[in-house]
Amino acid sequence: MKIQLLLLAVVSCCLLSFSGYHKNEKNKKTKKEDIANIPLPKMLDKDLKWEFQADLSDDFNYEFDPVNEKTTFGKGKWVNFYHANWDGPGTTYWKYNHVSVDGNDLLITSSRWDKKNEFNPIYKKGVKMNKIDGGINAGCITSTKKVKYPIFIESSASVANITLASDVWLLSPDATQEIDIMECYGGKGQGNEFFAKSIHVSHHSFIRKPFTDYQPRDKGAWQNRSDVKAWGDHCWNGGDRKYVRTAVYWKSPVHFEYYIDGELVRVLYDKALATKVNGKWQYGYPTMTDGKLDVEKGKQRIESFSTMDTYSFKELKKASKKSSVSIIDPYEYQGGKGYTKELDIIINIESQDWHVKAGRTPSDEDLANPDKNTMKVDWIRVFKPVK
Repeated sequence: MKIQLLLLAVVSCCLLSFSGYHKNEKNKKTKKEDIANIPLPKMLDKDLKWEFQADLSDDFNYEFDPVNEKTTFGKGKWVNFYHANWDGPGTTYWKYNHVSVDGNDLLITSSRWDKKNEFNPIYKKGVKMNKIDGGINAGCITSTKKVKYPIFIESSASVANITLASDVWLLSPDATQEIDIMECYGGKGQGNEFFAKSIHVSHHSFIRKPFTDYQPRDKGAWQNRSDVKAWGDHCWNGGDRKYVRTAVYWKSPVHFEYYIDGELVRVLYDKALATKVNGKWQYGYPTMTDGKLDVEKGKQRIESFSTMDTYSFKELKKASKKSSVSIIDPYEYQGGKGYTKELDIIINIESQDWHVKAGRTPSDEDLANPDKNTMKVDWIRVFKPVK
């Protein structure tokens, strides 16, 4: 057993150094001076001038080797861990040394957790979810500067081809306001075929004590693309990695716009939402009965307002005026003010409890496979609008 554990530790270290790095990849790398000049989405406000925020953006065209301690990197833009003293949800154990930059991409890796040969930080509370053989080491980074509306944030990422979430998101320091730019369960193995075909775009409004969580739970939050059966396979692409661009325009405390590969796909505004489904824009609003959000077929009920061929903010405002229930924060956990706090940028891999409970968790084989266990980020960029 001791020999097996030693071998596992050695293999894990090797994975940290080489996971996801292929010198012969053909996907062209964006040059350092180019990320500010990549065209912004056509549907982004044309009446505004957009100023590139160099202090919050990163092309990852430098090197940062894995280290087994909490460290800032990228000229002080990032720390190789979460923004608080917490090491992840479900069976996740975020580790400092599962983060690196290889001169082309940010690499967020995953591996099998081993309590007897654990990397830093050391988990001191037993075993998560009582899964002694089911823990997941993973990487997480947090920006050292915060963002606040109005702001546009976009990343270009290649999700891990494994039954774990590859995430780009925003969170307030007190963990009460969250905006999910990309949440993608890439690998189609271990019964994950349904979730692997979608990119989840959403937000959470929290009360910490007692813990209470609201997020829109309509089916429109799960964005599919006709040419993608599993995002992990799509991004792995036989070894020639592909990248997907995901973005949010946090326009105001009650206005979020979501983009995938430069295309506007979903807008939440005040008391209504618009989602692009099969080429059509569906407008609607949430409803409540006796102070509780209505549910239909296991999903949050959205009352249909109209369907159009194109997106129209005027139409969305009409739907919002028809509604009496907020789509942003219907229970007013944020005091009815919407999203007003400064948020950190977070990029990570994680093993969420609801997937683990359903048996959707990666195998040892997948976790040991550098072709599957790594999320790559080509760049992340931030713009502020100026009138």
